[in-house]
Amino acid sequence: MSDVIKFQRRTKPKPPRRRPTWLRRLLIIPGIAAALFVIWTYFYLTTPSQAGAFARCGVIKRDCVVDGDTLYVGGTKLRVADIDTPEISEPKCASEKALGERATERLIELVNAGPFEVSAWQGRDEDQYGRKLRVLIRDGRSLGDILVSEGLARTWSGRREPWC
Repeated sequence: MSDVIKFQRRTKPKPPRRRPTWLRRLLIIPGIAAALFVIWTYFYLTTPSQAGAFARCGVIKRDCVVDGDTLYVGGTKLRVADIDTPEISEPKCASEKALGERATERLIELVNAGPFEVSAWQGRDEDQYGRKLRVLIRDGRSLGDILVSEGLARTWSGRREPWC
């Protein structure tokens, strides 16, 4: 009898065959490019008039109305600079809340009625809360003036005045 011991060489199991690195990269690039194009199209090519539907603000703050004189246009928070409307978040009385709700609904109607221009306010770019001060204009008329003429807002006097 021979005392020959056979040794087998241990080998690592072969990993599953993978595509070459350059091929994987080549396939990923079009996917990333397509995703970036979709995101770019949504945020930069869609204007408020093309988006067509301002609504009350919810979780997403883009092309929506906060109250009668505050809205988001393309993700930027704007304060309609030429008017003051009643508060709906912290009203001082029930009549202020009711009038504020009507002003909010009417502003939604006005901004959804068609394209409008957003014009800078003379003298100041932002208010104390970081909102951009702007005037909304359609056909040469301020949308704020329409709210004032309908009794839903006051012309901005430089300070808030009570609604109750």
